[in-house]
Amino acid sequence: MRRPLLAVAFLVASVALGQQPQNLLPQPRINSIFPVGAKAGTAVDVTTLGTDLDDATGLLFSHPGIKGELVAPPADPPMDAKKKDAPKMSKKAAPPTEAKFKISVAADVPPGAYDVRVVNKWGVSNPRLFVIGDKPEVNEKESNNDTGEAQKVELNSVVNGVVSNQVDVDYTAFTAKAGQRVLIHCAASSIDSKLKPLIEVFAPDGRRIANARNYQDADALADVTIPADGEYLVRLTEFAHQSGSADHFYRLTITTAPWIDAVFPPMVEPGKATSVTVYGRNLPGGKPVAGMMLDGRPIESITASVTPPIQAGQTQFRRRIDPPTGLQDSFEYRLPGSNAVPIYLAAGLITLEKATDNDKPETAEPLTVPCELAGMIEKRYDRDWYSFTAKKGDVFMVELFADRIGSAMDGFLTIRNAATKQDIASENTLDDDVEALHPTSFFSRNSDPVAFKFTAPADGTFLILVGSRDANVSYGPRSFYRLRISPAKPDFRAVVMPRNREAPATVTARPDGEVAFDVFVERTGGFTGPVIATAESLPPGVTAAPATIGTNQKWGTLVLSAADTLKDTETAIKVKVSATINGQTVARDARPATITWGLPNQQNVPTVARLDQTLVLATRGDKSPFRIKADLSAATVKVDGKDQKFTGPIVVKAGDKITVPVKVTWQDKEPRAGAVNVFMDATQQNMNQAAVSVNNGQPTPTPIAKDKTEGAIVVDVRNNAAPGTYAIPLRGETTVKFAKDPMGKDKKDVTVLAFAAPFEVKVIPTTLGRLSAQSPGNLKQGMTAEVTVRIDRQFDFDGPFVVKVQLPKEAVGVTVEDATIPAGASEAKVKLTAAKDAKIGGLNNVGVTAVAKWDGQYETKHESKFNLNVTK
Repeated sequence: MRRPLLAVAFLVASVALGQQPQNLLPQPRINSIFPVGAKAGTAVDVTTLGTDLDDATGLLFSHPGIKGELVAPPADPPMDAKKKDAPKMSKKAAPPTEAKFKISVAADVPPGAYDVRVVNKWGVSNPRLFVIGDKPEVNEKESNNDTGEAQKVELNSVVNGVVSNQVDVDYTAFTAKAGQRVLIHCAASSIDSKLKPLIEVFAPDGRRIANARNYQDADALADVTIPADGEYLVRLTEFAHQSGSADHFYRLTITTAPWIDAVFPPMVEPGKATSVTVYGRNLPGGKPVAGMMLDGRPIESITASVTPPIQAGQTQFRRRIDPPTGLQDSFEYRLPGSNAVPIYLAAGLITLEKATDNDKPETAEPLTVPCELAGMIEKRYDRDWYSFTAKKGDVFMVELFADRIGSAMDGFLTIRNAATKQDIASENTLDDDVEALHPTSFFSRNSDPVAFKFTAPADGTFLILVGSRDANVSYGPRSFYRLRISPAKPDFRAVVMPRNREAPATVTARPDGEVAFDVFVERTGGFTGPVIATAESLPPGVTAAPATIGTNQKWGTLVLSAADTLKDTETAIKVKVSATINGQTVARDARPATITWGLPNQQNVPTVARLDQTLVLATRGDKSPFRIKADLSAATVKVDGKDQKFTGPIVVKAGDKITVPVKVTWQDKEPRAGAVNVFMDATQQNMNQAAVSVNNGQPTPTPIAKDKTEGAIVVDVRNNAAPGTYAIPLRGETTVKFAKDPMGKDKKDVTVLAFAAPFEVKVIPTTLGRLSAQSPGNLKQGMTAEVTVRIDRQFDFDGPFVVKVQLPKEAVGVTVEDATIPAGASEAKVKLTAAKDAKIGGLNNVGVTAVAKWDGQYETKHESKFNLNVTK
């Protein structure tokens, strides 16, 4: 079960992650929009709240059928200077925190949640979700804080409201008839709200007949079968009255329309029409499911056919998608008038759990591997055992998906040898995966077990137990899972975010400057290779060189460069990521995301983030204050104690240190307030363990004094660095004086950033394996013998080795034939021949070399020796 904002003592200090301070240049930021939705085919007036929203010009939506028009504030009455009480203009006006708009929604916009952003002179804001529905909508009207003040609404309508303070109570009244099944849903976390709602339902006689919270994350859902005709009350509060504000907005839907709780199987094969079972309430033609309940209420099911997208590697869903589920491939499913649920895309053929009595090892359901199984914790304390056979040395990845696909279960695994009854991996080992794609800005940690690499110790049968930590309270259709048992399939997914790790943000490019996006890469199936990120659909005047996220690096920086002149634009761009896997190019779309709710700088807890529907880049006309650039033409490496320049790409070996000059170009008329501090942007969480880093991975900057234009960084390659290509992204920081009002004199220090296009460091190996040679012992005159040459490969290198034997001068009459250890093989036979008159005697320390080419061009030599006797 999802646990948002867990205690994260395992996180390193935010300073070590290179987090940037927040006293930056103005950037529009939207916290809330109210109302937070509208019915398709209508228009509604809304108010956006946030910071730096002055001079707003409009709204930008992720669907072209939704438009926003600025509502100009009323003009101030003309002042009569002759009157003594004429108001005086304040020298320090409060910063604008709101803007008003009229939103028009085309009738053909499909129901769902869409991103909306405010556009103004500073750029484009972060997104907030705006929901398009298919039911009549009203706004909450105060005062509705007591039963006698309850706001009356029609059944099958939506109330947009706000819990404005911690003691705020909102009452809503609706009329229903006996026997109607009414669902009261409060959308909160699913629409970017901070609210944690508690909803209670009261009958006309004052009895509380339902209460609900935490149906899905913080959303609440109450399910009521109306006992008698009459007026019913819904009481809505912040749970435990902990907080309240304009950020605690909600959508309260009171409906008899269909509601989907789950779809089984939860995944289908890409492009293949599939029959699924839909579980829910008020389903058209729905039939009760015997023996199954949800929250103590009956559950119905229907059979439906779904046709998924053809291509894997993407997600299509018009609602909030949080980090754990955001790395999975999915698409949206809904019935007319219902809510939407995701269905996920499988990686192979699907098997459905068939057994109903597989609760014990003795009755384990047999599986044929490889497979991808869809199962369910159907009843209280349910435990599902499965069995499969394997040969000694067979290797499979065993992986359980539950939290990552929105299941209500907290899954764990046990893998056991059926013959010995000994656990190969216990439930304590295969429990919560503590890894996250990023510890603050995209916190994808989840409660699913970490993927386990299973190697069969012998021929035999093996058992897998799938269980749930909370099977005593969470079971039924919403406690579904995917169990994948298959050979490792290297793959990756990527997320792209504005370069800010504490607060909601977007990216605004300015003339003669560079801006950056973070690219985070999730690697699966043992994939460690470089990933290339490429920006597409850029506006005129903006370019971006492809960026590398290097060997086994998790984070990268995509830098965009702007020309000396730009027009003000707002552009939806795309970032593609690609890699070579098993000799084939694999391409994906990087999934855009932003922080929803940030945290104060240097807090060791994650932000709240989600996927976005578009990746937006703004361009504005003010020049960037400064630029930085790595001067690779002057980079040097120590060789035998001397500095040596590179004649081409930076190619080094483990243990090397590289000195790279960094140049600063200052463009602003204002003098610098201090030094330009140059940092390497982090490429993983613990940079002091990174294979390649600046200043040994320490977060200390390299300062370039304010009266200097050049400094130098030192790139350290660890002694145990694996061969591969690594990216070095650089960031410069300094402070300048700035006032939002160009005529104002009250300027303050703000931090400005500049980014250098990442450069690559290629680390080549000193060895690709351990070489050994097995002597035949004796070689008779006139006969042949074979030397067995073996290579214990390293770094997943599978290319050929050319083997040569260097015979000493004493080996008169002995000849040798070169050999090759073929690609993927581990040994070769080298043939030795002795002439009939070959010199008799011992040959000691006969040298053997095996030469291979890393990356097809860098030779690596391996040596061994053996002894040989030439005899009669």
